[in-house]
Amino acid sequence: MKKDICALAIIPAKVDSKRVKRKNLRTINGKTLVEHAIDYAKRANLVKYIIITTESDEVRKVAESYGDVLIYHRDKEYMGEREVADVYINVLQKDLAKYGDENILNDISHVVGVQPDHPDRTTSLDNLLEYAVENKYDDLFTVDSEGTRNGAVRITKKDFVLSGTMSRRVGSFLDNCTNIHSEQDIIDAGINIENMNNQSNDK
Repeated sequence: MKKDICALAIIPAKVDSKRVKRKNLRTINGKTLVEHAIDYAKRANLVKYIIITTESDEVRKVAESYGDVLIYHRDKEYMGEREVADVYINVLQKDLAKYGDENILNDISHVVGVQPDHPDRTTSLDNLLEYAVENKYDDLFTVDSEGTRNGAVRITKKDFVLSGTMSRRVGSFLDNCTNIHSEQDIIDAGINIENMNNQSNDK
């Protein structure tokens, strides 16, 4: 692991979405959105721990199939339209101790939020972590082609999440992946993933 970078990836995977029903369990290219998020986090050498936070038994079963992913129950007060940053803060302030994983706090330098509803990310998590550290950002968001924060990835220094003060110096990095809000978005993301797979096979 690169010196001074060790990350915890938190994947918030509720199933009570309103616009696309059971969105995080929808399948694209043979995998649920939750699986795409887990795979993305697992490809990162700088991510040592992955936590899924969910209220769903179905999501739990998906995550359990990976074996080395921690699964935390997401309380009702962190459902609905609750700000996702509150979920990350709650994991560090309460859930790690609740599940006996306090040792993680001593290991990590950064917390990475990986929302499942952006399955066709184009930037590696290792690159984003290195970019955040090299530029001395306390907080880094991915944005779309319009410069709008898209929630695909958020990287924050551990101390700011632990204290609940997310954040001061905020940077951004383009990842114009699909933000799934409709049935068409699911189709488009599937096409994008297939195109990326084909390009990778051509190399």
